[in-house]
Amino acid sequence: MKSANERISTPVGFLTGRSGIRNGFSTVAGWPALVNRSLLLKPALPALTLLVILLSGCSRSQDQVDFEQQAYRTPQNYTETTPNGEVVRRDEDDWRIGPMFQGFVDVQVPPHPNPTRGEPVRIELIVTGIGTVNGLRAISYFDMFDERSMITHYIHDRSPLEFGTLIFNIYPAEFDPGRNYSNARSRNDGLHRLFIYDNRWNLITYGDIKLK
Repeated sequence: MKSANERISTPVGFLTGRSGIRNGFSTVAGWPALVNRSLLLKPALPALTLLVILLSGCSRSQDQVDFEQQAYRTPQNYTETTPNGEVVRRDEDDWRIGPMFQGFVDVQVPPHPNPTRGEPVRIELIVTGIGTVNGLRAISYFDMFDERSMITHYIHDRSPLEFGTLIFNIYPAEFDPGRNYSNARSRNDGLHRLFIYDNRWNLITYGDIKLK
C-alpha cells in the first residue's frame, strides 16, 4: 500500500499504452479494452469515461452520469486560494462532490495555493464514510479531448480508504508530459483541470488549477 505522501506521475497511453500504471483499460478493471472509436470525436468524452458510463451506467444514478459528463467541459475559471488554503474567490463548478460520494467524502480544504507559481499544490480531503471509498487517484489531461494525454499525479490504493483526512500534493510541472513548467503554463493559459477518481474510475470531484 502506498502512503498518502507517495505519488506517481506517469504520462501513459489511455487505452493503448504499453507502460506506466495502466497497460490499457483491462489492467485496471479486467474489462476488455474495447470502445467504439467513432464516439470519441471531439468534443466527446475521453475514452475511459465514456466506456465506464456505457458499461456501468446501469449501476449509477443519472445524477452521477450527468456530473461526470459536466466534468469534461473545457476549464474556464478556478477557485482562488491563499498558500494557507483560505478561499479568496470561488468557482462554483470547482470541487463539487459527485452524487454517489456525497456524505462519504468531501474537499476539506481546496487546493492551495491556487494560482501557483510552481509551488506544490496541497489538496486536503476528508473521508467521512467508513468503508465507502475504494482508493483514490488524481489525473489530468494535457489535451482534454485526447485520452492518450492522460497524466497520473497521485495514487492511494488502499481500499477502502480509512476514515479521516487525506492530504497529498500536486506538482505543477507535471501537468506537462515532459514535466516542463513553462510548457504546462503556456497550455490553455495555464489552466488545468484535475480529476479525482476512486480506483473503480468513479469520479469523486474535479476542479481547476491555475499556473502563473
